[in-house]
Amino acid sequence: MIFAEMMYQALLCTGYYLVFTILFNKFVFKNRENIFPSPLNVGIIFIGWLCFQYFMGTPTPKPAVLQEVQTVACASGQKFIAPEELAKIQKPLNLEIDFATQEPVEPVLTPIKTDLAQYVFSSKGAVLQSMDFLWQDDSKNVAVLPESAQCFLIGLQGSTPLNYNFIRSYDLQSPKAIAVEYQARSDAGMITKTFVIHKETYQVDVKVSMDYRRPSDQNIEQVRLFFPMTVLSEELKGVVNAPTSNDQIKMQDVALEKSDTFQQFWFEPKLFGFSQKFLAQICFASSPGATVRAYFKKQGDKNYQAILESQALQQNSEISWSFYMGPKTVESMKAVAPYLTGLIQYGFLNPISKPLFNLLVYLKEQCGNYGLAIILLSLLIKLLMLPFTLKGEKGLKQQAEFEKKRAYLQQKFKHDKAALDQANAELIQKHGLPIFSSCLPMLLNIPVFIALNKVLTSSIELHGASFLWIPDLSAADPYYILSILIGVGMVLTPVANQGPRQMASRFGMALLLGAFTAYLAAGLAMFIALNTLFGVAQSYAIRKIGWLSRRLA
Repeated sequence: MIFAEMMYQALLCTGYYLVFTILFNKFVFKNRENIFPSPLNVGIIFIGWLCFQYFMGTPTPKPAVLQEVQTVACASGQKFIAPEELAKIQKPLNLEIDFATQEPVEPVLTPIKTDLAQYVFSSKGAVLQSMDFLWQDDSKNVAVLPESAQCFLIGLQGSTPLNYNFIRSYDLQSPKAIAVEYQARSDAGMITKTFVIHKETYQVDVKVSMDYRRPSDQNIEQVRLFFPMTVLSEELKGVVNAPTSNDQIKMQDVALEKSDTFQQFWFEPKLFGFSQKFLAQICFASSPGATVRAYFKKQGDKNYQAILESQALQQNSEISWSFYMGPKTVESMKAVAPYLTGLIQYGFLNPISKPLFNLLVYLKEQCGNYGLAIILLSLLIKLLMLPFTLKGEKGLKQQAEFEKKRAYLQQKFKHDKAALDQANAELIQKHGLPIFSSCLPMLLNIPVFIALNKVLTSSIELHGASFLWIPDLSAADPYYILSILIGVGMVLTPVANQGPRQMASRFGMALLLGAFTAYLAAGLAMFIALNTLFGVAQSYAIRKIGWLSRRLA
């Protein structure tokens, strides 16, 4: 993370602290003599948040260089000659492949295994047929592609060969990779297609070269590379780099549910592909001329392909594309192309979500399990909120006293509305509205809850992570135990007013929240359950500790 962004977030956090402190001191706690926080506290908040971002924040990658697109201005009436590049791209989208009629041949399958993933290539179309990677300490296989995916199928302008000959597979030393090579003969000449599978990352390179049969056949073939969406379709979206005026690469999402998405193309994109909640399949680099146009194809309901179209190939030339195909983790993406970490977004509370996520990963590394890490994180947040919780407890007691005094005034001035209004105004002027101070812990919990919700529901680190009876912390609890605990915790939470109406309301809220959390990811439901149960224990502990109870009275 660059220093300017760290300073901005630290100033933003300190600003929030100042505003909330002033508002609560003035309107809630009625501390009119000293509404401003001490400079020491302000300094601690600023420096503390700065250090928190430095040690726990995610470093912002150095942006890659984006090629500048030259624009041409044209006045009314002026003759204009369309540049050659424009003629290349102004043509209908070519979405289909015309395969040559060939005798059926049994495909040759070539499995490749690295330390990170397993790949199976097929000579039928010379495609990547399947890919999965090991996850959760090698205890779970996560498929990236659907079955018989035909990933990286190529299409030519004319007749396209379907049967390829497997030539060889061999090791490469720099980079450490395995290459798989295929050849096929087309009407124009010989096509050589080579896959390079990197052993230490989730990078796959695709290289295509064309050896024309006759010199006069130069510049006649254009290659289109087809690759499908990932097998997991939850929150699937297209991704392309946004046009910018500087050398930074910024990503923008492409809505695949809009019909006009499939009628347009992107000119020489630097990034193109698919991204969903846990996985990404992105072309992040290509050789000159390899990607002149890129567009999406809809094959059916929630079934999409991406197509990269090259320029016309010259004789003995080679074009290539580099893909990231794997989990959306910071470490994996940084190892391939640092700016790909921009695919991991936690929404408008990103400054809170990222440190929380890094803290969660740190706790998991210490205790060895994400379930235990969530318990520790819940406990830490509860301890950080303890001062505000104590103020909330005090506010609850003040609210109870306030309600008693107001009930007394209503009884006393039940026949004199003007006097009752005057007495209520004096009561509020003297004591304020304690209900606001009792809501303080809940208000402070809201942004933390929203930020943590994004972390626990969209981080692949929790995908397939088991804990006790829960097989997957990123999916709903199959036995509803967490929802039951949440409901029970809400009922057991001590409140100042124990009237029948209040008890009925509590039971109703407990049932409603229990039903709602049954559909949440188990990791998030566990955080809510722990937060509720810790709150119950904390409230009873405060009431049992005499000196603390007297201080809050």
